[in-house]
Amino acid sequence: MATKVLVLGGGSGGLVAANKVKRLLGREVEVTLVDKNAYHEFMPAYPWVAFGMREPEQVRRPLANLEKRGITYLQATVEALDPANNRVKTSAGELSYDYLIVSLGAEALPSPAQDGHAPWSLEGALKLREALKNFKGGRVVVGVSSPYYPCPPAPYEVAGQVEFALKVKGIRDKSTVEVFHLNPLPLAGMGPVISGKVMEILRSKGIAFHGEFEPASFEGGKVRAKDGRELAYDLLILTPPFAPNRVVRESPLAGPQGFPEVNKMTFRSTRFANVFVIGDTVNPSLMLPPAGVVAHFQGEYVAGVIASDLKGAYIGEPFNPVAMCIMDFGDNALLPQCSFERILAGTGMPSCGVMAVGKWVRVTKMLFEGFWFATLIE
Repeated sequence: MATKVLVLGGGSGGLVAANKVKRLLGREVEVTLVDKNAYHEFMPAYPWVAFGMREPEQVRRPLANLEKRGITYLQATVEALDPANNRVKTSAGELSYDYLIVSLGAEALPSPAQDGHAPWSLEGALKLREALKNFKGGRVVVGVSSPYYPCPPAPYEVAGQVEFALKVKGIRDKSTVEVFHLNPLPLAGMGPVISGKVMEILRSKGIAFHGEFEPASFEGGKVRAKDGRELAYDLLILTPPFAPNRVVRESPLAGPQGFPEVNKMTFRSTRFANVFVIGDTVNPSLMLPPAGVVAHFQGEYVAGVIASDLKGAYIGEPFNPVAMCIMDFGDNALLPQCSFERILAGTGMPSCGVMAVGKWVRVTKMLFEGFWFATLIE
């Protein structure tokens, strides 16, 4: 009888894990992926939708395509986890499993700024595009509302892209672009080399950076920091606050802070040996960045751990504790890389460096978009 592997979430980690388990184990497993959405979306392309480089249909594929790969897809909302009984409650009924992979991501909370734009979803990207259509110039401010948000480079990328968009519209000389963040420097956790390179790119584009800026209020076209500093804006782009996924934080998997407790080397639950948790659902508690590339590598590795359980041994890909992100600034791009091996081992900080910088790096991101769809969901 085939082993039932249930994957919750059709984002980066879940999609990779479902594909890899099926490829490794074939008919030995029945793989089912559950997601409330009908489509898998290439989230790095959301800003491209906001700035007119892509249309929604170009950055998503139907999750039903997984059926062609021997993976069952169920469109349903995950409502509750019952790991003691190997069951999951969904809006389409209860599901049982032998192995569970949880990759439900982080949960966006309401934005503290009613007039802010968040182009990190298709809906938000299209709303920003509409706002830019009517924008005649003025003060653009990009910032974060909390320290926990997916894709740490996102605010800096969007700041660079909106600056380039203003040039193309011919209103750059009528506009200012500023970025604020809680950290003292851009991507401070990645060390001085990457921070310095991002600052260099921002300065070259005339974008001002305001560090250690903790927003306290958004009112009357101004964001006020807790230390009294103010930034006035005509267009605000703001990452909303995020929290651990509600279903997970209300489940027996959760620890005191709401994040699930897992073995940081295998991502296996410390309480339920047949449950794995990957991606933004757990990574902040492991001091790993909430980024799609990390969830990708976790998905591959967890599939190998399940294969090892069922085969008796499997020495495929080790977990690659590396985060790489092609930061697209519109008319420039940067490819930083960080190894988090010392973080996971508890022996130090991440080791980071710059792999490439230049306009040509943008092309790499576009090529990867096509590769991603072709190898996982087409």
